[in-house]
Amino acid sequence: MPYDSLYRRYKGQPARDIFGFFPYDPEEGENWESPFAHLSFKAKPEDWDFMRPEFRKPHTKLPILLNYLNYTFLRLQQQKKIVFSDDGSGACFNTGLLTSDEKELFALFSRDSRSKDDDSIIDWRFKGFYDSYATEIARYRSRLPAIATYIDDASDLVLNTNFEIDVNVGHILDDPENQDRLPEVLRGNRQLALAAVEGGTKFLKQKVQRNYKAAIPQWYVPAGKIQLLLPLCLIHTEKADLALVAEKDTAGKVYRIRTALRMDMAYNNARLLTRPDREWLNP
Repeated sequence: MPYDSLYRRYKGQPARDIFGFFPYDPEEGENWESPFAHLSFKAKPEDWDFMRPEFRKPHTKLPILLNYLNYTFLRLQQQKKIVFSDDGSGACFNTGLLTSDEKELFALFSRDSRSKDDDSIIDWRFKGFYDSYATEIARYRSRLPAIATYIDDASDLVLNTNFEIDVNVGHILDDPENQDRLPEVLRGNRQLALAAVEGGTKFLKQKVQRNYKAAIPQWYVPAGKIQLLLPLCLIHTEKADLALVAEKDTAGKVYRIRTALRMDMAYNNARLLTRPDREWLNP
C-alpha cells in the first residue's frame, strides 16, 4: 500500500500513512527540522526559505526543501524507484539534489521491525543523507536509485507562441480561492480587479516572445502533468503578484488559463522540476 507522505505532515497523521521517522536529539540543540537541515548543508547552496515575509511559515526555515522532498518521494514511489535491500531491512532513494562536487545525494532508511506488530510505529527510520561514495550505501551501489522524472515531451517546457492564450478572467475573479490570492487592495472591488487582471494579461504572449524564460514549467501534482506559469502583474508593471497557470490544449492550439497561484505555491510546484529562474517568480 503506498504511503501518503515521506514524513509526518500533521499532528495525528496515522503512522501507517507515513514512510519515514526522522529522529533528532534535543539535547544536542536539534529540532524536528534538523535532519533536513543536514541535507541543505550537503547539497549545492540554495535558498530553501521564502524571501518575502508574507510567505514564510512558522516553525520552519526550510519550507521549500520540505515540500520538495515530500513530493519527490511521492513521485519516486509512483515510479517504483525506491530501492530496497535484498533482505528488506533497508531502503534508499535519490533526492535529486547534488553536492557542490556534482555527486548525487541519497536518503537512507532502515526498517523498524517493531512496526510489524505496532500500528503506532512508522515503518522506516531515517539514517542519513549520503553521496554515492559514502560507505553507508555500499549495499546499493550495484543498483543506485534513479531520480524522479516528469517530462515526456520537452516541448511542454516552452510556451508555443503560435498558440493563443485564453484567460478565463471570470473564474480568476469569482472563484473563492482565487479571490483570496488577489492583492488586498483588489479584494472586494470586482471592477477594479477586473481592470487589473485584464491589463495584466493583455500582453502575456508578447512578454514570452521577448523572453522565453518568462514561462516557467511546473509539475501539477493532483493531475500529474506539466503546466506553464506566467507572470501576472496587477499593481506594478514590473512586479508579478500572482502566477497564472497555463494548461496546453494541443488540439485547440491554445493555452487555457483558469486559475492563478500565490508566488509561494507556484515556486514549490516549479522546484519539483528544477531550480526556477527568480527573475519574476521570487516569493
